Amino acid sequence: MYQTKSTSGVTVAMLRAFVCMSRTLNLTKTCQELGATRQTVRRHISDLERIKGEQLFKVEERQYHLTPYGQASLDGAKSILMHLDAWSGQSSLQRNFSEGLESSKYTDHDGREFLSQQHPVSKIALDGLPLLKKALLAWGTAETQIEHKAMEVIRPDSVLYRKGPLGWVFVDIGTESAYAKWFGWAWSKSAIGKLMSEDNVGDEFNEFIAGAYSRIYEEGGVRLDHLYAYLPKDGGDPLPVTFQRLLMGCVFPDGTPGLSVVTAITQKVEIDNLSEENRPDIPAQLIMDSLPQRAN
Repeated sequence: MYQTKSTSGVTVAMLRAFVCMSRTLNLTKTCQELGATRQTVRRHISDLERIKGEQLFKVEERQYHLTPYGQASLDGAKSILMHLDAWSGQSSLQRNFSEGLESSKYTDHDGREFLSQQHPVSKIALDGLPLLKKALLAWGTAETQIEHKAMEVIRPDSVLYRKGPLGWVFVDIGTESAYAKWFGWAWSKSAIGKLMSEDNVGDEFNEFIAGAYSRIYEEGGVRLDHLYAYLPKDGGDPLPVTFQRLLMGCVFPDGTPGLSVVTAITQKVEIDNLSEENRPDIPAQLIMDSLPQRAN
């Protein structure tokens, strides 16, 4: 264990070596991806560990593993690199902040633009969709407890996540959730227990979709976003869709944190960079502007 921190500065090369190694957990593959020698990558990792004063990796039988400290540091390192790449024009993900609220734009390899705009949570009380009003009330009544009786009313509409060592894990997907409506129930059911990152769509897209998850997960608060995205419908080709998304930090019965996400597919979104002509024509049976009718 490192006892003291170095006064030397962290470099971009150190962070890239750390992030790449955390993904491959293999020195040879990391060297190949970065175009660097084994000696250089080892030095970047050891220098970063010296600066941080903590060990980021442990090596057992020639296999690299992230330490708990390394895992806890990973999201921050990724975020720094994405911000730097955005500033230098090398990233397809752009973020802006205005009055404490975040807006994002991601451009995929086919030139399609994905947009996200954060709104004050108070907007739900003022003119929010009924589903999001119900979810916010349930969350407050339950005092963040996932298994509280008050949360039962929105479980069919929710997607629950845990954050594991390798990323976000699907814990439960509600049968009437927007996720199940859009991707299909068979597809959704097969996602339970899997990592969100297993979709292989790339770090920048995952950061666009789930970048806010970590902040709410760690803080235990709530957040409202309006989004425009292209998502594969029923396992087919990506189609444009707009939706509102409420993130709610929660707690499982064992005291570990979780994240409940309630999403409503709707054309009622306010996104500054979304032109009227680009608003998708969503089939009426998918629109979630009113509360679902359920059997008692």
